[in-house]
Amino acid sequence: MRIGILVLSVGSSGQRKFYNLQEIGLAKALDAYCEKVRVWRLVPHGEDACSEKIAGYKNVTIEFLPSRCIGTNGFMDCSKLDRDLDALICFADTQVTVPMIYRWAKRNKVLFLPYIGVVQSHSTKAMRQKIINALFARNLRVYRKSCCLAKTPDVEAELRKQGISQIIVAPVGLDRTLLKPDYEQYGSEEIKEKYGFQKRDRIILFIGRLTEEKQPLRMVKLFAYIFERDKDFRLLMVGTGEQGDNVAEVIEAYNLGERVRRIERISNSEIWEIYRFSEVFVNLNQQEIFGMAILEAMYYGCKVVAWKAPGPDFIIENGISGWIVENEEQLLCRVLEENEESRSDFMIVNARKRIIRDFTWDSTVQKILLYIREAS
Repeated sequence: MRIGILVLSVGSSGQRKFYNLQEIGLAKALDAYCEKVRVWRLVPHGEDACSEKIAGYKNVTIEFLPSRCIGTNGFMDCSKLDRDLDALICFADTQVTVPMIYRWAKRNKVLFLPYIGVVQSHSTKAMRQKIINALFARNLRVYRKSCCLAKTPDVEAELRKQGISQIIVAPVGLDRTLLKPDYEQYGSEEIKEKYGFQKRDRIILFIGRLTEEKQPLRMVKLFAYIFERDKDFRLLMVGTGEQGDNVAEVIEAYNLGERVRRIERISNSEIWEIYRFSEVFVNLNQQEIFGMAILEAMYYGCKVVAWKAPGPDFIIENGISGWIVENEEQLLCRVLEENEESRSDFMIVNARKRIIRDFTWDSTVQKILLYIREAS
């Protein structure tokens, strides 16, 4: 079997050492079942085109292709795609070139599988959001002719409302090869000191792009209140983005310079360390499509408190494997609570079991391959 994976949104090729890229995790899991797995990832003009094999995987190649784009919407040169594919999994969402890729697949008798995590634009710019949502009607016509891979049940429900009947819920998963299964053998206090914290510090972890939808400014303001209540709390923020300067200003305004630590990036090989010593991971994105960092935190035994959104609602069993909150009062309560239940072995064990059982690429790939075989 020969499978292609196409990512239409444009991102930097340099991310791959610092982020759990979904397309690479999917490709690795497919390797054991396919004679060829080819990934195409679009990168901005100015970056070099390159091709590389994924170490340890005999059949996986990733191609980084410079591309024209509007915002994150990339314009794929279809001549770069392989015509001998049995199926093409396309990370599609609201990308404007989905119809073009579909027509290429149909001409070349390649099974087209759109992989969908969102059905409307999340742009904070009103005009861009309006244009993308209008263009999405073109994608819907394609999706009605295809078997769609939905990342969450919420996406499945939205697609069904749009008259799409052939849908497989195929959740995003963690790449097992990037995990540190023996993390518990490493002392959390020693790692905490490595990152400049004191043993008594209680670490709140925020990981994400510093953009409006991720709510980093709100995180700092909420932390200011938390710190007033308990001086042992510290905030660790990992990420870069357009609101980076604003975050620095808010930290200074609240006089939290000594209490907030910022790190731009942490490599995949070291990310487990910060989950290991952090007490709670907070996700404030009210439009979270999925949440790879949520998966990682749950795997590594870090309590998760996430704002209600499609991704967290799907991943977290509220009160069993983490907490879902709907307002700031609930969030503060879950972060500050000191009862045994909030940090019990019960919740940590449940969270890790849930990730291993339901949210690794191995289980998702089985669903995808079953459909491809039946459709062949």
